[in-house]
This record gives sequence, structure tokens and C-alpha cells, in this order.
Amino acid sequence: MPLVMHKLLKVMEDPNSSANDISQVLNSDQAMASKILKLVNSSFYGLNGKVTTVPKAIVILGVAALRNLALGLGITKVMSGAGKGKLIENFWDHSICTASACEVLARRTNKTAPEEAFLAGLLHDIGHLVFLTAVPKEFNEAVELGPANLVENEKKIIGMTHTRAGHKLMKLWKLPPIISDAVRFHHTPKVIVGKDDPLISLVALGDCFAGISGKVYERSLTEEDFRKLVKTTGFNIEEAKEIFEEIETRVKETKLFLQIATNGDLSSGDQKTYAAKKITVISTDTIVSEWSKQVLTYYGHELTPMKDFVANAETEQDIDLIILDSRSLKTEQLLEIKPILNKYINKLLILGSKHDCELASFFGPNPRFIPLSFSREDLELE
Repeated sequence: MPLVMHKLLKVMEDPNSSANDISQVLNSDQAMASKILKLVNSSFYGLNGKVTTVPKAIVILGVAALRNLALGLGITKVMSGAGKGKLIENFWDHSICTASACEVLARRTNKTAPEEAFLAGLLHDIGHLVFLTAVPKEFNEAVELGPANLVENEKKIIGMTHTRAGHKLMKLWKLPPIISDAVRFHHTPKVIVGKDDPLISLVALGDCFAGISGKVYERSLTEEDFRKLVKTTGFNIEEAKEIFEEIETRVKETKLFLQIATNGDLSSGDQKTYAAKKITVISTDTIVSEWSKQVLTYYGHELTPMKDFVANAETEQDIDLIILDSRSLKTEQLLEIKPILNKYINKLLILGSKHDCELASFFGPNPRFIPLSFSREDLELE
């Protein structure tokens, strides 16, 4: 890391340090001070009035917020040295989206400081940059196997997960334990659903939201863990669509952060566009029904209520997709609607996994499964 980052961390660890001490450290690196002021005066913060000095920025933002901002700027510049390419582009897209999601969720849930959540989200997958730099061939092999089991495949092929590699780097850089722990445990089921460290839970949920709001980068959250995370974080599912829209806005502002941090050395690709569809969700589970409704309306799809779809079963309906939550239905209910669904077998998606679903052969030899945290891409039939 840059020397100014080490000095900043040392000052922050001293209980007797003052805002003036922090200001002196940041002003010792004019490039860093300039970036901080440029960012503080940008749409990233949306402040009224011009902030012309670091001391004034400290007064307005607070010591902790400025520390996290400076760390984010310095570390992002270091991270930009990993090079370019498709995997790097995907990494940055996901990191930006996760940082934005963590910050938005932090403001919504009041479980942790938004600036801290932003920094943790930005750095949560830094272990992937370690792999891309040190073992690019092996990491490419793991990525080629798909996002669903990326963590397990890293361990098999590389011998270490990106969470462990990232944690080692955080300790080497002597970053605060609260940040390094979020990097280490954001894929650990028992930890993310616990109440001991709300930042870890928030990063795990933000990671999930990033895969829904942006591109699918990795996927390890089970439906059971998702349900527990909702309860642990205090996140209101009925606000999901609003949150996704907030994340989308924040992503645009975070790209400005990236441009300032790296002097414009990095840019992320544009999102692929998807056509709107007419979709019906068949589920009797409140969480599944509400979550699906929130995500699908955020994507711009038109929903046909389950009752209307079943009531008009005798007529040919203009439906593009049917999402079936088979686990919420009793066997007799499934048998009753099976003839209806068979008419739309090529448009049927089943929530869950073929490994834990008894319906693996109920609707034909190769039914299509999607996770509860489905993405735009998961809804494409081709």
C-alpha cells in the first residue's frame, strides 16, 4: 500500500490522535488530498457548498468516514494495478455493485456505518485479484466451472479460497479487523447469519443483491441462508424494489469514485439489456412470493397473479415464463396443477436445485432450476 495509507492507519490506531493529525497525514500526499477533495465535492457525496480543505472535509464527514474514504481511494489505486481483461472487468463491476448495495442496506437497516459498509463491500472479493495476479491459469479454470460453486472450486483447483487469500492480504496491510473479517467470512454460513458481526451479514446480503442488480459473478448463498439473513439484518423484503433502484443510482456514483481513485485507468462494461416478459409465480410461501414480486417488477416484467393463471387454465394464456416454488406446495396440489404446467413445460423454471428437489424428474427429464436469488440472466430460456 502507499506510505500515506500506513501512516493513516498508524494515526488512527493512536487513541490520542486528533483530526489535525489525520489532516497532516493526508496533506503530506497532495495527490491523495486532491482526490479526497474532488470526491467530497462530487455527486458521490452530494454536499451543498464547496469543501476546499481536508480539515473542513473531516468536520463535515467525520473522522471515521474520512478514514474509510481515504483507505478506499488508496487501496483501489493499488488494486487497479492488477491489469485489464474480461475477468478484471467482471471483478470491478461486481465490487462496485456490492459496495453500493452494502452502503444502501446499511442506511436502510442502521446496523453499521454506511462508509464502513461501502469499504467492506468494495474489498470483499479482493482475494480474486490475488488469484488473477498470482495464479491466473488456475483461477480461470475455477471460473470456467461456473459461479454456483466458485468458492469450492477455488479450494479444489488452487488450494485456497479467495476469502482466505483476501484475509491474508488485509492482515498484511494491517487493515482494521472489522474489514478483514468481512472479507474472510462473507461466504461462511454460520457467521453470516449470526448476530455477532452485523457488517459480515450485511456484506453477505450485499453480495447477493449485487448478483441480482448487476452481473452474476459468484453465487453461494442458499435459500435457507437467505431467509436467515433477511431476519438477521432486519431487511424489509417489501422494500426490495426501492432498494434495487437506490443501488442502481449509487452504482453510477460509485463509478465516479473508481475513476477518481484510479485516475480513470479503469472502466466497467455496460449492462446487457433484457426484454420484458409476462411471468407468473406459483408459490404459497409469503417470503418467496413477495421477494419474487419485488425482483421481477424491478426488472420491468409484468406479473400475472397465480390465482388468475390457474383460474384461466382452460384457455391458452399469453405467458412467457412460469416460476414454480414446488417446495411450498403439497403433493396433491402439485398433481392438480401438473396438467396445467405441462402445457407450458418449455416456459417452466423451478426454484431450487436439482440436488435438493424431489421434482428432478416430475416435469420431464431436464427441468430447469433457478435459485431464489435469481438474476436477469437466469430468466432467459436460451
